[in-house]
Amino acid sequence: MAARTVKVRLLGYKGFEVSDRFLHGLEQEIWVSRWQLYPKIRTHRPEDIGTPERMRVELTEPSMVTVVSAHSYRDDEGRLYFCGEEPGQVLPVECVARPGGLGAASMVLIDACWFEAMAAALEPCAQPGSLIVGVKTDDLVTRGRDSVSVLGAVIRELCFLPDGDLSIAAVRQAISSVNAQTEARNRAEHTRVSGTRKKPELRPLIGWYPD
Repeated sequence: MAARTVKVRLLGYKGFEVSDRFLHGLEQEIWVSRWQLYPKIRTHRPEDIGTPERMRVELTEPSMVTVVSAHSYRDDEGRLYFCGEEPGQVLPVECVARPGGLGAASMVLIDACWFEAMAAALEPCAQPGSLIVGVKTDDLVTRGRDSVSVLGAVIRELCFLPDGDLSIAAVRQAISSVNAQTEARNRAEHTRVSGTRKKPELRPLIGWYPD
């Protein structure tokens, strides 16, 4: 598929089942959301990213939106890595954090832990005006249910628009809409458990760089 036709890149390491299922689900939702709507939002989800170099190259390729779903790791010296589950699938973020390191024109959506540290490291290599987006959690962990309910919601909001707008302005509006829905849902959850000993199950908000 010619790079210029790709609107959304969905990137994850081969062999990482949770990531693969999440990205495959997003791809299917995008297709269904755009059924009978034009323009279509063409996706690219390679299933053979087996090495860190291949992941690095895919991240540089042009798109409007790129979603990267991976484990992340921070070593004792503060270096960050995108990781898979197979031996050798360890990409130092510093290898990406260089001019042109990210090809997405509007948004890089990070489905990984350590989001805020990742975003700060990657911001200098983003395309002009492009946002780096992920979930804000107190324990720095991005869980599977966060990926589906919150990160996935950003993509759903973008696909809902009749004109298929994936501009930076549309991304900002989608984030605002998802956060408003999340805040309303969290207030309802507090009300649900009020007067009981149950702990409210709260969804995290979306964060982005630069803000």
